Amino acid sequence: MNISNVFFTMAQSTEVSQPTLFPFPMGLYVVFCIIATAFFVFRFVKEKQPYQIIMAVAIPLSLLIGYSNGKTLFYIMGIVEAVLLLSAFVSALICSKKKPAEIPEETPIKPEEEQQ
Repeated sequence: MNISNVFFTMAQSTEVSQPTLFPFPMGLYVVFCIIATAFFVFRFVKEKQPYQIIMAVAIPLSLLIGYSNGKTLFYIMGIVEAVLLLSAFVSALICSKKKPAEIPEETPIKPEEEQQ
């Protein structure tokens, strides 16, 4: 392998791939957001936990980041998403269902005559 050949080839390449915000195509990301939102809405209907409805709002809101042209909207949406995720985390901790302490079954007390 010739190092100078690698640099020459890299210098001649005119097409440079631009990094994207999303790791997969936007259409696939939209489908993922629809499925995730439907899941959290369904779970909220069943369990009535506040973090579920917060996540159901936060997930489709993240689609706006892909359509932001300026950095101001990009950073505002990032802050809003961070606040929503933090509030979902805190509400999940606060509103988690506590399991009741298990009460051991009482054994019937037998008279002393029966125990012998």
